[in-house]
Amino acid sequence: MSLESCRAIDNTFGPYAGHCRGGFDFTLLFEETLLSILPLCAVLSIAPWRIVYLLRRTVKVLYALISILQIALIALWASPSAVRTRTSIPNAAVTLVGTLALGVLSYAEHQRTIRPSLILEAYLLLSLIFDAARVRTLWLQDYNDILAAISTVAFAIKICLLVVEIVGKRKLLRDEYASQSPEATSGLFGKSLFLWLNPLFRTGYKRSLSVDDLIPLDKHLTSDYLHDRLHQPWVDTSKKGPRSLLMLFFRQFRWRFLAAVPPRLGLIAFNFCQPFLIERVIHFNREPVNGSTKNVGYGLIGAYFLVYVGIAVTTGQYYHMTYRAITMARGGLVSMMFAKTPLVKANGADPASSLTLMSADIERITNGWQTMHECWANVIEISLAIWLLERQLGPACAIPIGVAIGKLAPS
Repeated sequence: MSLESCRAIDNTFGPYAGHCRGGFDFTLLFEETLLSILPLCAVLSIAPWRIVYLLRRTVKVLYALISILQIALIALWASPSAVRTRTSIPNAAVTLVGTLALGVLSYAEHQRTIRPSLILEAYLLLSLIFDAARVRTLWLQDYNDILAAISTVAFAIKICLLVVEIVGKRKLLRDEYASQSPEATSGLFGKSLFLWLNPLFRTGYKRSLSVDDLIPLDKHLTSDYLHDRLHQPWVDTSKKGPRSLLMLFFRQFRWRFLAAVPPRLGLIAFNFCQPFLIERVIHFNREPVNGSTKNVGYGLIGAYFLVYVGIAVTTGQYYHMTYRAITMARGGLVSMMFAKTPLVKANGADPASSLTLMSADIERITNGWQTMHECWANVIEISLAIWLLERQLGPACAIPIGVAIGKLAPS
């Protein structure tokens, strides 16, 4: 397409840029709006509250450098010779404000927390993926070379920022915090990929493990912490019914139980991306080989990479969060029973029943909780599976559904 046509298309929301830049690109307006302004506004809505929270508890040069580059980008976008969209200048201005806010947040996180910032790591990772698309678009335009060059430098600095934020600060902690669990001092990448377990694996590879080699227990899993969270609220419960203890657990550890919901939703999304990818690959194999289809092939490779990495990460996090909540429930129940043991003996009750409750009954409770999130997740998955069947088979999808219900009915 002509240069003027591509300029006009870039000033529309799109998102598809038509046949511009090889027919495999977004419009610049779409990239500036959804891939730059939207995630930055989401972070800016969270950052002030996080900074205030951190300042109540007992500058990085890279952020200053990238701020200077953002000022230069504002000036270049505002110049009469720049070919811009309606959101180019607002996007550069919001990015400058966001960069300054993230610098303050980074300083507060570094000074007042023992782990890398979850907010900064997540934003920098997502923005790097989105910025890669924007930088590619600017280079392919052929009429914004200076802007493309400065954006590329800013992109490289943002990679350095992400590396700096990922690096742990365990060696910089005060003595009273240096003994924390490696999981507690790990950031988003360390927890998502379970990198905090690598030192233990290396030690076990070299020699047999001893008790002293084991990782320190997270404070949220210790019996003292769990007993303090449960004992007094249980004593203060006036009306104790059949479900009072269950409701107490959900009330005291609700965020621990709900922590497994986001990775489970992510796992559902990644799993159901697979049939769409397979369908697209089948259609792709029927298309002639040319420059456009090659770009589509590279895109499919990237999509498969993201989907299967996403499945691995969300599966690991889902089970990790689920079993962490189960461990807290088991630890809380056992600590409460141990606290009750002297009273049982003083009253002359049979201690054997307490031992049974502490072993078999608690094991039964924790085994049941292993699938507590599968109840709602399976409803979503079944609904999506029926919808996918209906897309392919139409009303005939009722036949396999009826067969499945018929098989389940006797059980």
